[in-house]
Amino acid sequence: MKKSISILLAAVVMLGGISFTGCRGGPTPPVAGELTWDDMPVYEGASQVDKGDWAIPQELGDRAEVEWRYYRFDEPYTSIAEVTMFYRNEMPKNNWVETVWMEGASWGIFSKNGGLDDAMVWIGSEEGHTIIALMRASN
Repeated sequence: MKKSISILLAAVVMLGGISFTGCRGGPTPPVAGELTWDDMPVYEGASQVDKGDWAIPQELGDRAEVEWRYYRFDEPYTSIAEVTMFYRNEMPKNNWVETVWMEGASWGIFSKNGGLDDAMVWIGSEEGHTIIALMRASN
């Protein structure tokens, strides 16, 4: 699990300096310091096993606050393809716009509120269990 978390954190830090553009308009963005998770679905059967948050200094990127949550399926070998399609289908229902999706690596970036909020979804496998890492970032 630590290896997967390290890979995810490296990707988040790397992406933190990149400004993503998203849809224009939409709902009012959340107040700084109050990231919400009610608009990010969790695949049925996945249990949260870890979480974290931090602030990125302005000189390193344009995201003031970052939070992540890490999920694991109790049942072994939940289909990564099914979980991937779930997120690609469900995130837009909550006004998230897919900005990047890496097919071979099963991860993607979503944006909303005119690019003020970003989310990263990463799906992988560890010790025979499918895992999901969700990251939320906001200005």
